[in-house]
Amino acid sequence: MITAVIIDDEIKKANYLKGIIEKSIGEVVLKGIATNAEEGIKLILKEQPGLVFLDIELQTSTGFDLLNQIKEINFSVIFTTAHEHYALKAIKFAALDFLLKPIDEDELKIAVNKAIKQQNESSVNKNIEVLISNLNKKDNQKKIAISTNTGIIVLEIKDIIYCKADGPYTKIYSSTGELLSSTHLKEFENLLVEFGFFRIHKSYLVNLTEIRKYKKSEDAHVIVSNGHRVDVSDKKKDELISKLSTQVIFVH
Repeated sequence: MITAVIIDDEIKKANYLKGIIEKSIGEVVLKGIATNAEEGIKLILKEQPGLVFLDIELQTSTGFDLLNQIKEINFSVIFTTAHEHYALKAIKFAALDFLLKPIDEDELKIAVNKAIKQQNESSVNKNIEVLISNLNKKDNQKKIAISTNTGIIVLEIKDIIYCKADGPYTKIYSSTGELLSSTHLKEFENLLVEFGFFRIHKSYLVNLTEIRKYKKSEDAHVIVSNGHRVDVSDKKKDELISKLSTQVIFVH
């Protein structure tokens, strides 16, 4: 069980979410609804919920502004929004959940179960810290919260050397070590491609700045900064060369 509040400036949509929760989500005990950031902060401080359903856009402010004003965040957050926009990527980098309106009941159940798990693992603060930090930093300073079987690990994006598919999981190789994430490689590709990462093979996503050598041959591969050899698929050779330009040494 987990207590929750809803913060949404559209009362009809807040009541719609309330109805789904009370009808189908028995694990959630709803403690109240607020329709703006100021009321939301008061409601959170009063009820001390374990979960907050937080609309991204709140009249003249945002859900992010609200979080910035709370000194100690010890609750999980599920963002709600009617729009696909840039902020959703920031939420994904923090390994947080969002629900697009109108909210789907099955997606809501999945998000709630994840929030309950986060509470049990005491990983809530890390996720929110990554979100707030990334919203205020340049691209080369951003961090990513990575879900593992032991909790959340936070890495700076620039420290990731490459990612390797391992069935439904992903092995992350960074300058600080290795870890196994419960997230699929495709999800990492979607998040990291704009930060200089390239899918050179169905099993590998590489930080282009970490490539030290590229061997062009039938068994084409790159050598990355930690000394590992990473294969390059035939169909990715030309595109990789184009992206690398003069960045690496080409070995014939």
